[in-house]
Amino acid sequence: MKKIAAYLFFAIINLTSYAQLEYGFKPQEAKEMIAICNSFTYLNLYNSDKKILPEGYKKEYTSGIHGMDNKFQVYTKGKIGVINMRGSTDKMMSWMENIYSAMIPAQGVIKMQDSEFNYVFAKDTAAAVHAGYALGIAYLSESLLMQIKYLNALGIYNFILTGHSQGGSLAIMLRAYLENLPSEVISSKNRFKNYVFAHPMVGNKAFTDEYNQRFTFNNSNFSIINPADPIPKLPVTYADGKFFSAENINTYFNNGTIDKQSILMSLFMQKYEQTVSSYVQSISQSLTNQIANELGSVKMPTYVEDINYKKVNATIELNPFEYPKILKDSSILQNDSLMAIYKRGSDGHFLDKRLYKKAPTLFQHKPHNYYVALLKKYFSDEYATLPKKYLDENL
Repeated sequence: MKKIAAYLFFAIINLTSYAQLEYGFKPQEAKEMIAICNSFTYLNLYNSDKKILPEGYKKEYTSGIHGMDNKFQVYTKGKIGVINMRGSTDKMMSWMENIYSAMIPAQGVIKMQDSEFNYVFAKDTAAAVHAGYALGIAYLSESLLMQIKYLNALGIYNFILTGHSQGGSLAIMLRAYLENLPSEVISSKNRFKNYVFAHPMVGNKAFTDEYNQRFTFNNSNFSIINPADPIPKLPVTYADGKFFSAENINTYFNNGTIDKQSILMSLFMQKYEQTVSSYVQSISQSLTNQIANELGSVKMPTYVEDINYKKVNATIELNPFEYPKILKDSSILQNDSLMAIYKRGSDGHFLDKRLYKKAPTLFQHKPHNYYVALLKKYFSDEYATLPKKYLDENL
């Protein structure tokens, strides 16, 4: 009986080690992931991320700089591993990665110096992906695989992939890459789930349809965006095919209002798609040459003609971030004559909006604002007691 009991004990432990992730959107998980995404911001601004990291997570590894100024972190919490991909930095090379938006086939080979990156991001031969993000994964892949195998050796096979902005796009590309690797390269026991925030699009309709079918529709991929954030609308996307088809109707209408920008983009692209495609490819080729000058020779697959990006499904929308009332000239408060002229509302704020500063261009994109907005939507008590709802640097 003792032998049977011991066998059952170790069997349970073994099964627990290999248990699948619990799929589905979990607000607590989303909160923890956007907090982890803020690690890079806090380290950059304050040299410490202790105030933002969620409890229970241990930072196991921080990579060096790879390729186009990319970097990632590895965390663990029990039998869950987290890979956090860094977003764009202020380095020119990082922005080249974003702008490098010509599409390449979702299957192929990228040659870099003396190495080759053989990749499959989708099984559909019509699928195509963002060249810059594909190259980003190419530079990161060896180090990422090494960390995953290291955690596998510790009995960790459940992973959450996350990232904000460019980091979110790379997390989607990483998921697509890992899920298409053969079992002799990566263990088939691994299970993945994505929480990605404020990310640009990464592929065409064929890629997105396959990604949705395999990962989004099984509730293991979640894209959290702020509709007022311009970055998730990039790169170019437009309605193709029959102009007012059922497939395109959601592109033109958003919450009952007409999206004039999408209609104008669709009309423009139907007329000038070939010209725009040639221009995008020309810019991308120039970027390839600049990247090669910095990092060594790079040979990319032949570009595809498609430049129409599509969003992945399972989008969770947060409310647009409210910019605080900051007077352009605070001395008005000490000027009795001006105070008599400018009327104020019941909340004490001036009714004339021209007196207040406008939000910076990328205020709606900042990772800390995503964190605060998620608290406001799902954790009202935590939001109410949050000591600082804005980072001064974002104002």
